[in-house]
Amino acid sequence: ISHLFDCFEIGSKFRIENGQVTFTNRWYDTIVNDIYNFYHREMNDSSYFMSGTYSKSNEQKVDMWRANMSDNSKVPDVPHVSWWQIGNEAIAMSETPIGVVVDPNTVEQKGFVKYNDDSFGTSGSDRFQVTNNPAHEHTEKDGTLWSAISIMEFVSQTRMTVKRVVYKVGADKVRHVVGTYEHGVADLAKCIPGHPYPDFGSRFGYVHSFALTEHYIIVPEAAYMFDPCVYTHYDQYKPYFPQAFKFENSGYSRLLVMRKSDGVFIANITMPPFFVTHQLGSYEEGNLIHMDMLTYNDSGIYDRHTYVDNLLSENPYTTNVTRITINMSDFTARMRNLRGDVKAPAAFEMSNINYAYNGKKYTYGYMIRNFDRREQNAVTKLNVDTGEELEFLLPEGMYAQEPQFIPRPNAKSEDDGVVLSQGVDGRKHKAFLIIVDAKTMTLIGHVTAPDIALLGIHNRFFPLHVGTRQPAPGGPDTVVG
Repeated sequence: ISHLFDCFEIGSKFRIENGQVTFTNRWYDTIVNDIYNFYHREMNDSSYFMSGTYSKSNEQKVDMWRANMSDNSKVPDVPHVSWWQIGNEAIAMSETPIGVVVDPNTVEQKGFVKYNDDSFGTSGSDRFQVTNNPAHEHTEKDGTLWSAISIMEFVSQTRMTVKRVVYKVGADKVRHVVGTYEHGVADLAKCIPGHPYPDFGSRFGYVHSFALTEHYIIVPEAAYMFDPCVYTHYDQYKPYFPQAFKFENSGYSRLLVMRKSDGVFIANITMPPFFVTHQLGSYEEGNLIHMDMLTYNDSGIYDRHTYVDNLLSENPYTTNVTRITINMSDFTARMRNLRGDVKAPAAFEMSNINYAYNGKKYTYGYMIRNFDRREQNAVTKLNVDTGEELEFLLPEGMYAQEPQFIPRPNAKSEDDGVVLSQGVDGRKHKAFLIIVDAKTMTLIGHVTAPDIALLGIHNRFFPLHVGTRQPAPGGPDTVVG
């Protein structure tokens, strides 16, 4: 395995209940783990035996295990990018519309999530290709979950329509299409070997996360553009993303603005090329929409810095904590640095906010400084109005993962609560959980687990009733993540 995004998944959980913390670490019951067990969990023997996102595969092993990976009697693997909650189910997600239900109490996979729909009108037909479902959703107070997806339909042997669909789903497990943006038609007869598709207009931009406000969904399509010509030369033994996406320095990024009430896309705003990973908060202010997100000048955070060799060496990436403001009167947009111009460049990732303020005016974001870098990690609190930063600095050798804000019961202010972050203690070879006061960013608690956990991508904290038949409690949620 040569890239972070291709690592084998393990289920790790800290449970917090009545002042006690317990830890569970479990390999999921999947086909991938069965194959890995065949090799006695020795990567030197197994190599990478399936198609990768960025990692190179062993062609012989891919062919050897192809039938096993296609066996429908068991889940091949559990997606390990992000977590959703639909109804009372916790769902492990990647960037396809296929998720696996995981019981957060037992850390066991329960099979693919079963939707009660026709897959966005495609009915599973081979003439449709469904991809780039952002890993990160938005969930409203009533449990309605919003997401988006790209759909390509072959209308002839060489011509395909390309569109971006925004949908919502609730406890009914029906993915209701709310709005559709038509990118255009790609003609694969225009493909030239060794060159990407020539028309930017028919290429959707990669989306890992998007913005939600009271009245709008804003999809920031990066200049990391999908190449329809991948269908003319795709090599199953080579990693998918380098074949399917290319950052176009001479291209552009898009902001697709959809009205939630009727699904109408009211704007397609083009901007100079940038790359987006994660969101902070977004809100409306009069005739303006403010969206705060982590941006980069290119796609290096994916296609350079997160290769394993780079994670373990000097790995200097710089994050822009960016506010994009859309003027709804003329549909223009501008960008500015929320940290101000006097602070030294820094690497931040895995941003979160107090989710009670999602889609509303907010003040504070929480991030990990030097995420997945060997440099000293910190949990950082950013005041997006003033640029002020407070940090809890971890000791050298402790590597923090995504921070989660948990409000205090009956909280009186936005930062009245705690920030939880799990991670790996490289000194002790153990997992840890830290509890930080969100107002002062001082340490309240530090738990060392009896076992090591793997460096991951995202986590989530669920109320204890999720994954059970119990109804949501009337009082404050106890969390498990």
